[in-house]
Amino acid sequence: MEENIIQGVFDFESGNSNGFKNWQVEVEKKLVAIRREWCLPVGKRVRVKLKNIDYEFEGVLKLVEYPDKIDKKIPLHLSIEKVDIFPADIEKLSVVN
Repeated sequence: MEENIIQGVFDFESGNSNGFKNWQVEVEKKLVAIRREWCLPVGKRVRVKLKNIDYEFEGVLKLVEYPDKIDKKIPLHLSIEKVDIFPADIEKLSVVN
């Protein structure tokens, strides 16, 4: 199994009652790897200032789609409050407690 595969598999036939929990753990591991690789607090509440926009957005930084593999050379497609952004668009970012 390739290490960078993003989508998990639901197994309804094996009788494994921990399937959903295992899937949640797998997704969280991938999010941790993405946060580490891109140095971005994906899934956290943030305040973001974008280049060339005189406004700060605040909300949860979300992945619009998971990258095919964990490699910071691949630009992430992110969103905050329904605004699509890419890491190159970010001028300033801070986590909001």
